[in-house]
Amino acid sequence: MLVPARYCRTDNAGEVLFTPEGQRFLDRVQALATRVPPEPTPGLIRALREALGLTQAQLGESVGVDKITVSRWERGATKPGKDSATALEKLRKQAGRRGVVFAA
Repeated sequence: MLVPARYCRTDNAGEVLFTPEGQRFLDRVQALATRVPPEPTPGLIRALREALGLTQAQLGESVGVDKITVSRWERGATKPGKDSATALEKLRKQAGRRGVVFAA
C-alpha cells in the first residue's frame, strides 16, 4: 500500500516517520481490513466509524443504538453486545464491497 507523502516525514537519520494524520489514516485502513471481534476495542470502533465517514449519531443509527452508547463504546465505558458487534462487522463488510474513499 502506498501512503501519501503528506502523511510522512523523515527524521535526522533518514528514517521515515508517520505524522499523526498519517497514523490515523493507517488506523482507518486497518479498521476496514480487520474483522470486528466479538468484543471490539474502543480504538477499533472509533477508527471504523471514522473510516466509514460517520458521526457517532450516524453509526448509532446504523447499528440500532443511541449516539451516547457509541460515545461510551469509544471511551471504553461500556462494550458493544453481541448483536451490536455483529452489526458493526456487517457495516465493515458492506463498506469493503462498495469501496471507501478517504477524504484528504
